[in-house]
Amino acid sequence: MIKNKILRSYSFLFFVLILSISIAFAEELSDDDVVIEADSLENMIDRKLKASGNATLIKSDQRIKADLIEYDQISEELYARGNVILETSSSYIEGAELEYSLSSQTGTIPNASFSTKLDDQDSIFNNTLRGTASLIFIEGDNKKSGENFKVTTCEAGQDDWYIKASEAEINQRSQRLIAKDVQLEFFGFPVLYSPYANFSFNDQRKSGFLVPSIGSTSKSGFEVATPYYFNLSPNSDATLTPRYFGKRGMQLAGEYRYLDKNYFGSTNLEYMPNDDANDDRNDRYYYRIGHDHNFGNGFTGTLRYEDVSDDNYFTDMSSLVSRTSTVSLPQEGKLSFKNEDFQAILIAQKFENLTSASPYERLPSFQVSYDKTFEDIYGNNYLEANTSFEVTEFDRNNDFVGSSPEGTRVTARPSIAIPFEASYGYIKPKIIADIKHYDLENNSENTKDLFIPTFSLDSAVYFDRTFSFNENEFSQTLEPRVFYSYTNYEDQSMLPMFDTALIDLNQNSIFSENQFIGGDRVMDSHQITLGATSRVINNEGLEKLHVTLAQRFYLDDRKVLSEAQFNNSDYQGDSSDVFMSIGSSLTRALRVNSELQYNLDEDKTNEFTLGTKYNPEPGKLFNGSYRFVRDPNSSNDIEQINIYGQWPIAPGWSSVGRYQYDLEDHGAIESLAGLSYDAGCWTSSIVFHSFALPNDDKMNNTIFFMLELGNLGAIESGGDGALEEALYRNVPGSYMASDLPDNYRQNYLK
Repeated sequence: MIKNKILRSYSFLFFVLILSISIAFAEELSDDDVVIEADSLENMIDRKLKASGNATLIKSDQRIKADLIEYDQISEELYARGNVILETSSSYIEGAELEYSLSSQTGTIPNASFSTKLDDQDSIFNNTLRGTASLIFIEGDNKKSGENFKVTTCEAGQDDWYIKASEAEINQRSQRLIAKDVQLEFFGFPVLYSPYANFSFNDQRKSGFLVPSIGSTSKSGFEVATPYYFNLSPNSDATLTPRYFGKRGMQLAGEYRYLDKNYFGSTNLEYMPNDDANDDRNDRYYYRIGHDHNFGNGFTGTLRYEDVSDDNYFTDMSSLVSRTSTVSLPQEGKLSFKNEDFQAILIAQKFENLTSASPYERLPSFQVSYDKTFEDIYGNNYLEANTSFEVTEFDRNNDFVGSSPEGTRVTARPSIAIPFEASYGYIKPKIIADIKHYDLENNSENTKDLFIPTFSLDSAVYFDRTFSFNENEFSQTLEPRVFYSYTNYEDQSMLPMFDTALIDLNQNSIFSENQFIGGDRVMDSHQITLGATSRVINNEGLEKLHVTLAQRFYLDDRKVLSEAQFNNSDYQGDSSDVFMSIGSSLTRALRVNSELQYNLDEDKTNEFTLGTKYNPEPGKLFNGSYRFVRDPNSSNDIEQINIYGQWPIAPGWSSVGRYQYDLEDHGAIESLAGLSYDAGCWTSSIVFHSFALPNDDKMNNTIFFMLELGNLGAIESGGDGALEEALYRNVPGSYMASDLPDNYRQNYLK
């Protein structure tokens, strides 16, 4: 008996020695080696080890801590009790006891709390899933299931929201939570319930119900939508959305999308039978088909076809200005070819017009363009050649009321420019030929051929100097520019205006040869444009001052403008308005800009804008502007102020707003006001939006609401992304709370 005790003592000392050596050289251990530490170690029946008091077992990336660990060296199974912790590279579990297999990484732990790292999360927020369960089944390093789960992405000590489930499975490999008998609680109040749920913590697609959306508009009343998502294949999906409008009834919407290496597209359909808010109770619908295809070797094709049941569909059904302001729907097909210098397009195009109908459709049009810049051996441009050619068949739109000519138009516009460039400036002579042929019906002249040449000369010189002011160094530039062009007059009054309009002069178009856009008119011109730009830049590269001044002078009358449709005195003078812009970056965050268009002959301002922008960091923004545009044909001048911004007002709280007011009509055009709260693991926003409708004297009022819980998705009104679209369109440069860079978001939470 004494001998057995001595042998056991030697065995224990030998084991401690081996364990000490193993710990000392742990970096040389393989993934199959097991290391055990404890206050007391005991060898039981040769194959079992019992570690008591601050016991720790380590194998590869698995670390188990407990008051007591019993380990079977043959089966690699263990039992742990008392303050149990199971830690791996991706998860952390605590409980009272544990039964576990090291080799298969499977086991059970009752009354457990856990935390699991979420992959593909770049943010420091919501990158860990934690919770509790009455029983956890461990099924490998990447999968856990169990009973009576409570999970959240909130940090420890912050239990603002939880997902409760009678049964749940967490799959870290697919980043999904599959649960039964699910209830979402927010500050202890049940928000949603579902007998089954399948949540994703990343962008992986899976069929199932999406988060419902709720909302209200003054046009349609209360509305609720419950979308169901179909993951049809790796490259296609569909969404079916029943939507109920309190004032109108049920609507069914569907979307089908597909994506492949060489093509992509989508189809949308919205259908509402018997609109209760419509006196005629007519069926109302909208559908859209879109397809883009890359055939290879430079060939591409597109198809766009949209149709709607009635002209008021978007103003009645949508809460977004991007939809309510729609005035025409494209119905076109296009085939294109493009390489480095050459491009050809075949297009057939018409429109579904929701306001006044356009008289013409292009059925079809063939366009070719060639643009080539030739360089010498030193890389300097010595010749710029451009040619465009177009053949278009213009048909009358059946919806257009009235008579109008139709027929075929052939246009060609070759040009050659020879640039002479140096570091101190450039001079560029250019020759353009506008060649046209018309074959018309219902016109005073059935055929017409035109050849209209144009010569232009563009030139500029660059000067710069450095100077000191108030002990700061600055550099100043002066860039005078002279542009001359001459175009002979050709009578074009007998020709229709298929796609052509007279454009307003601005600081860009004033340095162009033709004041028309489209192919039916060429402005006769003998004109010279003088302009200059000066900049003052400090030694940090900040533009402290920017001033531009330009004016065009007409050396001859422009006879094309004698046509009745162009009878506008603002275009008939010997010179254009004076164009001036001035801007200054007072600091890196504060910028002021102003533009002026002034008529010297009549001593009046035709256009004036003044704006300032202050944007010190993401989430802090203020923009204010004033705009005036004189209408030369009527008294309907535009005079508006527009103010918008976003600013933190308290820890976690941020405000956002916009107000656009018409000083002529003395009424608001559009307004938006909202608050958002960021709690780290959840954000919430409420926004009130009001805007004028194009076909209604009443304003359309909408309340947008969104509650975003970690990475599980958002409960929002107006449909997926509606609040974001309204926010970013009204307050450009603003941020949703969850989209802020982490460092700024942390500061705003304090």
